[in-house]
Amino acid sequence: MVSLKLFIQSKRYFASAFLYACFSLIFSTWVTYIPHISDKLGITEGRIGKAIFFSGFGAFFMIRIARRVVDRIGVGRYAFYALLGYSASFFLLFLAWNYTALCAALFIFGMAGASYGISINSLTATIEKQDGVYVMSGSHGFWSMGGMIGSATGSFLAALVHNPILHISLLISAILAIHISLRKEYYHRRGEHHEEEKTQQANLKPLFIIALIGLVVMVSEGAIADWSALYLKKIIHLDLKYIGFGYSAFSLAMMIGRFTGDNLSKKLGSWLLITYASLIAIAGFAMVLFLRPAISLPGFFVIGLGFSVIVPEVYRLASKVEGVKTAYGVAFVAATSNIGFLVGPVLLGFVAEMRSLHLSFMVLNIWVSLSFIFAFLKYRNSLRLVKV
Repeated sequence: MVSLKLFIQSKRYFASAFLYACFSLIFSTWVTYIPHISDKLGITEGRIGKAIFFSGFGAFFMIRIARRVVDRIGVGRYAFYALLGYSASFFLLFLAWNYTALCAALFIFGMAGASYGISINSLTATIEKQDGVYVMSGSHGFWSMGGMIGSATGSFLAALVHNPILHISLLISAILAIHISLRKEYYHRRGEHHEEEKTQQANLKPLFIIALIGLVVMVSEGAIADWSALYLKKIIHLDLKYIGFGYSAFSLAMMIGRFTGDNLSKKLGSWLLITYASLIAIAGFAMVLFLRPAISLPGFFVIGLGFSVIVPEVYRLASKVEGVKTAYGVAFVAATSNIGFLVGPVLLGFVAEMRSLHLSFMVLNIWVSLSFIFAFLKYRNSLRLVKV
């Protein structure tokens, strides 16, 4: 928990990191209300899944726009306005009166979410460059913390309030009240400027491997979020009282790993850290595939430890590609990663329907092995460059 101490001691870094917690608080609250939306509109889970695709379309549509807006108005200012936009778009999901309106609302919600994600990761990357600190992994730790709080309290508050609009109004009001007082800590931050747009295009090649690793991990992370409880119920035959423990263990490990990740990154470097982290995740999947509750449940915790540092390192690497603006690199990676998070669970669900959930998790383990291979090759290549 090395970086957590830095955030507690410095309001300057806590302000930007808290943006991540707000992001996941809103997102996890939306997840809590998915059954409510389904019942309200009288649509099946399958149709809800198809509707969520529109969120991915919206995110992809927003990528190119977001990076240009970041350049124009400044990364700090854009992060605050992106929070306002994401908060406003959240209400649209509950105002949808039919399936078509829900798809349109999800498209806008996806656009706002992508814009927000790009802005806060660009802001954090800019802070690291300008202040010479390591705060990317710890900032993502606040995402994990917000997700745990949101998922733990969301269903409780929903049952207590009995009014979704009132519930989310209270949540958004609290978030905005805090950030109106904190925004001066990051609002005037601006990123770097490159003169030639052509320079951006010429240096895209290094981003592909970075983005591919982000895609691999986010596909797997999204699948665990959506399928872990069902896996423990149908494959491991765990008691219903405990099927939520898999994702809880995963989320806890993600939070712990991210609050230690910045220090590890400083010591090991990004590529070696991703290599080790991928190996840990592979070991975790092997445990999950072992059909014994005493081994499978801790396996989700081990996967969480492995995954915890990979996405923050991917964003850190993307922000440091020579000749590429921070916002451009972050946007490129965000596009592939967010699509993986949304599409991955659907594809794994297709495999599960055709074969079994056990096979789906085997596929995930093979998939994560790609992250290890790519990171190891990049690390080995970096060693050769140093020797030369």
